[in-house]
Amino acid sequence: MIFVTDLEGVLIPEIWVEIADKTGIPELRLTTHEVEDFETLMAARIKALAAHGLKLADVARIAQDVMPFAGSIEFLSWLRRKGPILVVSDTFTELADEIIMRLGGYPLFANRFETDGGGRIVGYKLRIRGQKDRMIVSLKDIGYHLVAIGDGFNDLSMLKIAHHPILFNPSPQLSAKLPGQPAVRDYVELKKHIEQILRANKNDMA
Repeated sequence: MIFVTDLEGVLIPEIWVEIADKTGIPELRLTTHEVEDFETLMAARIKALAAHGLKLADVARIAQDVMPFAGSIEFLSWLRRKGPILVVSDTFTELADEIIMRLGGYPLFANRFETDGGGRIVGYKLRIRGQKDRMIVSLKDIGYHLVAIGDGFNDLSMLKIAHHPILFNPSPQLSAKLPGQPAVRDYVELKKHIEQILRANKNDMA
């Protein structure tokens, strides 16, 4: 059994929302909950940052102060005893590295920014976007039994392919995309559901 989880919205607040609040730039509050097309979303973010003269170092400094959700560190510590954990996110390594260390230093698969000579964000390398499903398939191909946890439209591909998809505090729109799949609202419910999966998997192997 291996556990693959999204980062923002599951373990931590949305980083771009935190950046929007600190900078006072409302356009940065939009996330994949509101905008399904990631490239459209990122183009708007980069445009807004450029218009306000903000560089990668500026937003990275704000992101470093983002704190994990209450209970997320304890949840991951509990989950680690059940199997390996991978954090797969459409966020950016430059924004999330410090947060991942706070969570316990789990492997993070994320995208990277491209900057110009002045440190301004001009683009990005999509190492994860559109690849979550390929990662899940690869893990299944080498014999792993997959539990996937996500909360946004960007998690749909991995949730559809995983043996056990779990929606974490999803919007009604996301739930409608995966009818009949379990949805949990907090870490207590999440742990209970994972325990049910583990018990059922153990019985199947008996």
